[in-house]
Amino acid sequence: MDEVITERQKQINNEEIPKGYKLAGKIGVVPIDWEVKKFNEVFKINQGLQIPISKRLKEPKEDSYFYITNEFIKNTGNDGKKYYIQNPSKSVICTKDDILMTRTGNTGIVLTNVEGVFHNNFFKINYDRNLLNKNFVYYYLKSEYVQKMIKIYAGINTISDLNHSDFYRIDFLFMGYKEQQKIASILSTWDKTIELKEKLIEQKKEQKKGLMQKLLTGVVRLQGFEGEWKSVKIKEVCNVISGGTPSTQKKEYWNGSIPWCIPTDITSSGKYIQNTERLITNKGLKNSSANLLPKNSILMCSRATIGPRSINKIAMATNQGFKSFVCKEDKLDYEFFYYLLFIYESRFKRLANGSTFLEVSKKDVENTKIFIPKDVNEQKEIGSILCYADKEIELLNKEINELKLQKKGLMQRLLTGKVRVKV
Repeated sequence: MDEVITERQKQINNEEIPKGYKLAGKIGVVPIDWEVKKFNEVFKINQGLQIPISKRLKEPKEDSYFYITNEFIKNTGNDGKKYYIQNPSKSVICTKDDILMTRTGNTGIVLTNVEGVFHNNFFKINYDRNLLNKNFVYYYLKSEYVQKMIKIYAGINTISDLNHSDFYRIDFLFMGYKEQQKIASILSTWDKTIELKEKLIEQKKEQKKGLMQKLLTGVVRLQGFEGEWKSVKIKEVCNVISGGTPSTQKKEYWNGSIPWCIPTDITSSGKYIQNTERLITNKGLKNSSANLLPKNSILMCSRATIGPRSINKIAMATNQGFKSFVCKEDKLDYEFFYYLLFIYESRFKRLANGSTFLEVSKKDVENTKIFIPKDVNEQKEIGSILCYADKEIELLNKEINELKLQKKGLMQRLLTGKVRVKV
């Protein structure tokens, strides 16, 4: 990896350095008044505690602290459990004003505004707070350059591991405190904007959830519709179709023109699916139990992971881990049924059985009773309203992604001095 850095250095050396700038080691071109130091000149780090589960407290007690682990970052929380450590040494305690960084596993994740005792998988970053602004340090550690160097030094083995000496080898760009403060303030403003958007998305999701519960159960009726709702078996209003896999031993069955869907295609697609990772041929389709599903079918995972689903926007087939629905247009609207299945997902899971993995049978799916409006137009109107709610959320997600990209670009320019701030 050092060879890659050396090659980049040669490229930089051949570039024209603008007036007021200089070449700064592996970072590249930076302002002439910024000083380049090594991390060991500005930081001092220490690792946390590695405490076995058997010795962790399950409930907080006097002089105990919340135990910050990698599970805390992933929000998995050890299957929802929280652990506490009693009477730890001061060196492994962090406050909301401290900065932590993961050193093993998913190396380079930077945390602040958390408090407790940190695990051995973390470094606590200590520095002179009179010289360095906390928020600037936080953003600098998250910068493209630092993250790149961390990945190089930590390695790409099964479990990446960043040691003290390699951390200390990384370059730090040192500038005046006021300039640090201004840069951090600008980036913090972007983060707050992104955070507000994320909160708005959560609000929209909760609103949609409440709307679904009311509209899909008939508790709230749409204006202009007064007809009765009816209880029907799924097989009365749509055809339930299973999938299959062509023989992988026959090359002529694969790499054709027919999209062939597997569960991971669904989980990566969202509401609509147009592409699949693998394709099969007409010969593969005819010589297997796979079926060609028409456009606007609902493809539902029915094995191991039960319930995730997408609407196909082009004809495609699936493997055997699906129960797909082809709605009878005069009886059931596919957009309405896509949303209605959220209500029946838990029922399908209860019906599932199997020793190796759970699977819900075609028969059980077909005989499941659903409650729907008799008038298909009412179904379509409900589906349209919920679809609009989804589009609102999708638009907000696109806005957030765009903000994150813009912030990433701005961060790169600010933290290398390509864009200077007035102080």
